[in-house]
Amino acid sequence: MSNLARGGFAAMFAALALLVGTPRRAGADPNNANCKPNRATCTGNHQCCSGACTAGLCTAPASTTTTTSPSTTSTTVTTSTTTTTSTTTTTLRFVDNGDGTVTDNETGLIWEKKDNTCPGIYCVNDAYTWSSSGTAPDGTAFATFLVTLNGGATGVGNCVSSDGSSQTGGFDNHCDWRLPTIAELRTIVDGSVAGCGPPNFSSPCIDPIFGPTGTASVYLSSTTSASDSGRAWFVAFGNAFAVSTITKGNPNYVRAVRGGS
Repeated sequence: MSNLARGGFAAMFAALALLVGTPRRAGADPNNANCKPNRATCTGNHQCCSGACTAGLCTAPASTTTTTSPSTTSTTVTTSTTTTTSTTTTTLRFVDNGDGTVTDNETGLIWEKKDNTCPGIYCVNDAYTWSSSGTAPDGTAFATFLVTLNGGATGVGNCVSSDGSSQTGGFDNHCDWRLPTIAELRTIVDGSVAGCGPPNFSSPCIDPIFGPTGTASVYLSSTTSASDSGRAWFVAFGNAFAVSTITKGNPNYVRAVRGGS
């Protein structure tokens, strides 16, 4: 090759070197004039201006968040505990007062307790009439039974001296014994008593605390029938506690009460 030819090739290679530039050294600082911007294709972090090549594209470097956890101090507090034992007292509805009377704590009524001392004012088998005139409360239930209980001879609930200054008697030291209303009489019916009602009717439908209870007749109330003034309401404790009216002149059982309204 002539010297002229060699000189031409040399000049050509020099020109190409100036166009292409000097190759960047692998691993050089990416922040130079030849680095690639974000979203440009890349094969390594060193090719990107951001210094991060992710999935073949230059990307912004991931930000790093530093979390500081506060220190926690655990404190155990010991509390003195006092154990209190509570006692629940159940009040019985019916209470035998031991003086021939029974108190109903639900209604506040005090009832006469019957016995088997016959003859006697508390005899379970004694029967009395509501009226002797047909409608007025002048039968033996009022004129004999209640008068005797109230210790006087001048009427129901009247057992004080003539001037009203002193009490002269009365069952359980009270002078206000009376026949119960039909509503009051029904409050002592107890259909849960064993043997009460059908099929055997072997026990009266009333708590045994009231003493013996007649089953061959009915118990009179002080309530007159609204439709017939000659009839009074009654409760039959021995007949599945039937409630109805009966002629006031018929002799029947009675049980006195006091208190209430």
